Amino acid sequence: MTREEIKNMDFEAFREQLPSMTNVKYLEADGTEVYGIYKHDVCYVERDGIQRTLQMIVPEMKPDKKYTYPAILYVQGSAWMKQDNYKRLGVMARLAQRGYVTAILQYRESSLAAFPAPVEDAKTGVRFLRKHAEKYHIDPDNIVIMGDSSGGHTALAAGLTADDDCMDTDVYKEVSCSVKAIVDLYGVTDICQKEDFPTTANQGQPDSPEGMLIGGKDVYEYPELSQPTIITNYVKADKKIPPVLMMHGTDDDMVSCNQSIRLYKKFLEEGKDVTFYLVKNAGHGDIAFWTEKNMDIIDAFIRRHTCGQQEEV
Repeated sequence: MTREEIKNMDFEAFREQLPSMTNVKYLEADGTEVYGIYKHDVCYVERDGIQRTLQMIVPEMKPDKKYTYPAILYVQGSAWMKQDNYKRLGVMARLAQRGYVTAILQYRESSLAAFPAPVEDAKTGVRFLRKHAEKYHIDPDNIVIMGDSSGGHTALAAGLTADDDCMDTDVYKEVSCSVKAIVDLYGVTDICQKEDFPTTANQGQPDSPEGMLIGGKDVYEYPELSQPTIITNYVKADKKIPPVLMMHGTDDDMVSCNQSIRLYKKFLEEGKDVTFYLVKNAGHGDIAFWTEKNMDIIDAFIRRHTCGQQEEV
């Protein structure tokens, strides 16, 4: 069809010719399409007059579809101080594209509330997701907790003590805070190992990140406050815990990989399900942790311990 023929054709005649035009391509929507939308500042609890929020990526679908997905609650590292809750939003979007509901937790910073406040908030966050599973298309039986650095410490503490009567509140107590798996990236596991924090000049002192975590106290002078933060204390042979994936960089000079190695040893001693990756040449928070290769490892681990695929209910 020439340009002149098109120019002389009325609209209806032109429209009728569309199926015969080789340059017109047709796609078909079959009603099963899903994509993630960003829901910002979703309040999961109010504590001390401050709304604590989640940055969520939630699947959007046709109203007649009721797909559900595993959920990942992510705890951002921040030395237990105020977090940048948007820092890993891109990473969570990439995981959401793989078939998850993702939520980044904002927890009480150490300047406002001492340990176990971050753990309490993480457990409340898990309960919120489970309580509102239908609204956010979450499979309530398949929730995973994940964190990096101090967030890895919080994720471990919350996941390993989900069934214990400790470090918890009564908010949403009618639903469980248990998780199917834990993903820990270069997390802190023992704040009382001074040599494992080589670049923290004031390590363990009251104004250090570790000291602030326990209320502005010296971690070595107040063992009654620092000992409950040590993750190995919650790993016992007769205690059921979720499977754990750990990753740590061998060149981490902020939180030594010895922190993860100590915990890995304890997991093996107590006969627990743990997968451990040492990332050669990677430093603390290294971009190497966020490659597609590493996302594949994390994705495969989570799928292995959850249903892993969308389900229609």
